[in-house]
Amino acid sequence: MKLFTRLATLTLALLSTLAQAETLVLIPGFQEQGMAWRFQHVTSALQSSGWVDGGNLVLTPRGIMNSTHLTKRPKKVLYTLELPNQLSITQQAGVLDQYLQLISAQRKEPISLAGHSAGGLVGRYWLVALNTVPVNTLITIATPHTGTPWADLSEVAIDTPLAELAAGMGIDLPHSRQLYTELREERPGTFLYWLNHQAHPAMRYVSIVRTSKSPESSDFVVPAHSQNMQNVFALTGHTETMFSEGQHILNAHDGYRLADILSTPTPPRK
Repeated sequence: MKLFTRLATLTLALLSTLAQAETLVLIPGFQEQGMAWRFQHVTSALQSSGWVDGGNLVLTPRGIMNSTHLTKRPKKVLYTLELPNQLSITQQAGVLDQYLQLISAQRKEPISLAGHSAGGLVGRYWLVALNTVPVNTLITIATPHTGTPWADLSEVAIDTPLAELAAGMGIDLPHSRQLYTELREERPGTFLYWLNHQAHPAMRYVSIVRTSKSPESSDFVVPAHSQNMQNVFALTGHTETMFSEGQHILNAHDGYRLADILSTPTPPRK
């Protein structure tokens, strides 16, 4: 009987290890390009942990293009992708779905998603509203799960001279009106209130939350409490949290954090 129990335990542990997704899709953040994961050295940190770079995917009129061609199937592969980053969360999720269907058809295994900033909301909305391929993990980095006060301020600024100032900085406020509306702080009637009260798939959810004791290195874009999926009504008690130093932007340490999270077995959902 003891031998059977030990064998059963070992079998379950092996299955848990095998169930870990070896395909990672990195979703860009608020008005970011997919290449930001490379420019901020996140992908190079992942590569140092054994992940193979599968390339940056781009949706064109001729279909999805990828300039990287792997000669063999890697055990662990990561992809970045380009989204219409000034459009709404819902529209970006529709484009994300096209990428994920292609990747899933090629890899034929569950996918892990990691999203920075608003990219985490794109991934979470996709899980709730579309969810067309197997995904077993969502990791978010500095994501405004319960909103950001900057969205409310930006929405007010759209019809003022501040919009012209923002345009000079490369931010098209009028064109991104719907996106700012969706990022407003959660309260009844808002997009995030709706999203946070939807049933979410039973899978692994991990929040990487920016914290800092020094004001100059704090995240002034998204409050720390908003970055934690533990504060999402539908996910309370079903998430993991990792705290990290740093500002809102990505950094190389995020790559090591992602590698550490994905190297550990997925804990059972309570």
